Amino acid sequence: MANKILTKKFFRDNPCLKNTVQQFVYSYLLYDGIEDVANEMIIKNGLLSNERLEHIRQENEHIKSEQNPEAIFQLFPKKIDAMNQVELISKALAFDEVIFPMVIEKLLRSNHHIFIENSMRFLAKSQRNSSLLLQEKYFEIRSPYVQSLICLIIGLRGEEGCISWMMDRFFEMKKLYPNETYAEGPLIALHELNCRFS
Repeated sequence: MANKILTKKFFRDNPCLKNTVQQFVYSYLLYDGIEDVANEMIIKNGLLSNERLEHIRQENEHIKSEQNPEAIFQLFPKKIDAMNQVELISKALAFDEVIFPMVIEKLLRSNHHIFIENSMRFLAKSQRNSSLLLQEKYFEIRSPYVQSLICLIIGLRGEEGCISWMMDRFFEMKKLYPNETYAEGPLIALHELNCRFS
């Protein structure tokens, strides 16, 4: 099926744009562990002040010691130091059963970029494959930015049967938002689906 829909001509006629938010989000979702490596290099090379290192340590201890899933979920929209984002998502995954429905529900109406990006990290690593649920909820999502990033999750975790659905989302976003990069989410997802299923 992928070969019939996702042709070389389609990708040639619809090249990915350079340096989009969707590409950035896709890169850290695709390369699991890249943030850990980057964090280690930053610390190893002494690029952080002692004050910031202490803040990171305290924040990290707070996240690790928290046992209330709702308190962890409440950290999703907070400005957590970038060095602790991996720890936050790791802790949230320990409460996957409780946090998963809260993330889905809030994503439907959220415009908060920090919450959205932490939610994408969580959904990409969740034990639950949310791709079918996300397709079902897609039109309830208020923000085209969230819709665009949700397409990345579906592209990473969805089945071959979602290719035609994703193609429709690509052309729809391209038509509705010609001056934005929202169509890049479904386009990158189609590249991912093509790699996985062709």
